[in-house]
Amino acid sequence: MAEEKKNIFDKIVDSLTDRDEKEAAAKAAAAKAAAEKATAEAQAAAEKRSAERATAEKAAAEAKAAAEKAAAEKAAAERAAAAAKIAGDKAQAERIAALKAGQEKATAERAAAEKAAAEAKARAPKKGIVQVRSLHIRKDHSAKSEGVGGLVAGQEVLVHETWTDGKDTWVRIGENQWAAAFYNGETYIKIEA
Repeated sequence: MAEEKKNIFDKIVDSLTDRDEKEAAAKAAAAKAAAEKATAEAQAAAEKRSAERATAEKAAAEAKAAAEKAAAEKAAAERAAAAAKIAGDKAQAERIAALKAGQEKATAERAAAEKAAAEAKARAPKKGIVQVRSLHIRKDHSAKSEGVGGLVAGQEVLVHETWTDGKDTWVRIGENQWAAAFYNGETYIKIEA
């Protein structure tokens, strides 16, 4: 019986010891679980902070890229505006040069036309009126040249050409037909302008 009591006692002690061990094991398991949970939560918080930092860095990089793109677009727009201004200035300079060239050409053409008209007018026969009672028509512009006809006072002639030796002036009034217009200080044919 004593052995039986011992066994019961031992059993009670064993069961109490077992209970304490189980409680310690449960506490240890709970502490381990709490530690694992705290570690997991800390790791999750670290991962969340890392993800937030990565998101912030990505947003900063995107903002920087957007700012660089905006700066590049602004610079491109400024270059385009400068190029357009240069092109506009060049086009305006070309228009002015073309206008000036056109004006110079028109002026030159007008001067050439005026010169041609003056030359044509100079070459055009002028009207002359005989001022003396009778005047010989000669083959050349010389008083010694052969006579080929005559003119009378008031008669009109066409003067095609003039010749002078500095003293006397002769006029050509036809092919191989010359008459003295101013000779020995006297006017023989008055030439109208």
